[in-house]
Amino acid sequence: MRHDFRQAAGFQQDLLDLPMSVRKAAAQVLVDIVEGRLRGQLLEVHSATADLSDCRKVYFDPNPQSRPRYRLVYLEASGKVTGISVVAVSVGQRAGLDAYTRAPKNLGR
Repeated sequence: MRHDFRQAAGFQQDLLDLPMSVRKAAAQVLVDIVEGRLRGQLLEVHSATADLSDCRKVYFDPNPQSRPRYRLVYLEASGKVTGISVVAVSVGQRAGLDAYTRAPKNLGR
């Protein structure tokens, strides 16, 4: 099965806004998603953010012993011919819905 990975506009800046240890953890989360070892929860419509119901979320933290402090938002599409396509949308702190507020901008919504 073929795997395709892309980044939404602005995702790279989201990564750069985070500490290096968080960037590395986010990169590992993306590898796990693309390779099918991890699948996030579907998002629902939330009044505080744009409609992200076509996206999925994964909570993570560079310290596996702590409660996850970060969130990664991505889009997933699959088909019999194309395999799995993952678009990294946004990444940020869980606090203040940071990743959710970045996502619409990165998607141009």
